[in-house]
Amino acid sequence: MLHIHGHRLRILVPGRILAREMKLPRVTFASFALAGALVTSAAPVSAAPVAADFYGAPVADLEAYAPGSIVRREPVPQLDVLGSHTERILYRSADPRDRAVAVSGLLVTPIRAWPGLGPRPVIAYAPGSYGVADRCSGSSQQGLATTMPALLPLLAQGYQVVTTDYQGLGTPGEYEFLGRTASARAVLDAARAAARETDAPVVLYGYSAGGVASAAAAELASTYAPDLSVVGAFVGAAPADPVVRVDGQDGSAWAATMLYTIDGLIGAHPERADRIRALFNDRGRAALDAAQDFCTTDALAYGSLRSEDLTADGSSLSTLMTGPVLGPLAEENTIGFTAPIAPVMIVHGVHDTSVEIEQSRLLEQRWRAAGAVDITVREFDFGTELVPEIDHTATNVAAYPEVVGWMDRLVARA
Repeated sequence: MLHIHGHRLRILVPGRILAREMKLPRVTFASFALAGALVTSAAPVSAAPVAADFYGAPVADLEAYAPGSIVRREPVPQLDVLGSHTERILYRSADPRDRAVAVSGLLVTPIRAWPGLGPRPVIAYAPGSYGVADRCSGSSQQGLATTMPALLPLLAQGYQVVTTDYQGLGTPGEYEFLGRTASARAVLDAARAAARETDAPVVLYGYSAGGVASAAAAELASTYAPDLSVVGAFVGAAPADPVVRVDGQDGSAWAATMLYTIDGLIGAHPERADRIRALFNDRGRAALDAAQDFCTTDALAYGSLRSEDLTADGSSLSTLMTGPVLGPLAEENTIGFTAPIAPVMIVHGVHDTSVEIEQSRLLEQRWRAAGAVDITVREFDFGTELVPEIDHTATNVAAYPEVVGWMDRLVARA
């Protein structure tokens, strides 16, 4: 359970403290309690239906716009929480082949004046995965159930928050699940959309699949978006190595989600689609086709899968992802071999059953080997007897006080 002692937060079970003490920043504990309750319950969010042409209508001369330019926007007053103004936006980005693409997201701006020095800081928020079908995008009616509650502690600090739906998720084109370049560019161009007029300090923020996007953006910021003032990146429970992720999901209740990676590679590399699909038997190809329309609960309902039953030669999917067809693509989408130039904070739950903690430990090792020097690592141990199935979500909520305090310090010295 959570206890407040003065201005410190402790996560307790009878007889012991499982996570270190964390000093609370100025944000109120009520915000964390509310965010935690809403994120874990995924309660419906009331929002007006989105016109399909907001996402799909072509943008004339998209190539002529600079990356990060907002090309379409509409207010979403139903989501104006904590004294903020919320807009759904469509902005220009570039896919891994440098072609102009339109990406959707949300831009949430507090109305009250920023109390700090300089322009209001921007949090470029990379949502976790709700699935790979267009209806799962974070700014859609379905995705809002988990997107908006997670933003509350950030908005309570007075930060402007911009989110991305990622390239091809909700908008035309292919969504490359956990694609390093595509997701990094989507996050960085969202930050440009928010900070272009003010040159505000930017903090990249992501958890789970969003942690991959945040980490990738931190690696590519200096080359793709040197105009941005990126002062830090929060990387929570990121499945940064696609081979390790697939191996961890294989045979689990969430095994269908391991197919997201393969579907994303097929979509991103149509010239290799036949070779990739040939690695699977009829059952495997049928599962790949079905997964293209999955949101989170669909994957769980699909049931447990073993990849050996889906592949043409009986190999595990993790084995195939180190082979000649998938291996080079997996390497392209592995995070950790380019050092971010800004400070990073890595957070993970020790007993996370959705993304094993090995992922974050490996990411830290790789970044340090690549020359990164400012890395803060926090591991949370709730005890498996307390929350054996929700450590992934619980860590995200429990980390907010320390993460927000860390971000406060970054933007204060920017």
